Amino acid sequence: MISTGQQEFKFYDGLFEEILSLENLNEAFRKVKSNKGAPGIDGVTVDKFAEIKEKEIVKLKQEVENWTYKPSPVKRVEIPKPNGGIRLLGIPTVRDRTLQFAIKQKLEPIYEPIFSDNSYGFRPGRSQEQAITKARDIVSSGKEYVIDMDLSKFFDRINHDRLIHRLGETITDKRISRLIGISLRSGIMDKGELIPPEEGTVQGSPLGPLLSNIV
Repeated sequence: MISTGQQEFKFYDGLFEEILSLENLNEAFRKVKSNKGAPGIDGVTVDKFAEIKEKEIVKLKQEVENWTYKPSPVKRVEIPKPNGGIRLLGIPTVRDRTLQFAIKQKLEPIYEPIFSDNSYGFRPGRSQEQAITKARDIVSSGKEYVIDMDLSKFFDRINHDRLIHRLGETITDKRISRLIGISLRSGIMDKGELIPPEEGTVQGSPLGPLLSNIV
């Protein structure tokens, strides 16, 4: 660990290699399979990918190591909100979801200890019920108000440069930031039209919630 006065940097040696280990990639696909979910723009289902998993995971590993990996654009899906309006989701291919889970599995244990104890959204082992209980405890302690707010289109408006900078404050291996940047810029396929993203992280991506909490 190196201190720069106001900031401390921890070096996680071999983290990139851990992400791309066959063990981690296979565990990531098990998560994808257990979540099921629809296919991306290539039409490959989870079950179909499972049939060719061994070959595809080795190929995925080699492409990332050689920097020939190119994620597919995510498939745009519109989901009606309960209170009206539309929520825009993006569905990555099973292949890309596997890599994103592999990254998440290695980054999450690093970031979880430094997230706020009062944060409950998209956190492993945490729930809305726990957040409500915490709010009740705060009121019981004598506080008069609990404020409920929502950041409109938060996922859609995340600044990529700011996110990469945030990652660099903890993860010094630029290969990991580069790999995440490639995924962020994969684009969105909407009704046959490719939309290049200038900002935002996809709702529907396994990595999106973790990246939003890092921001």
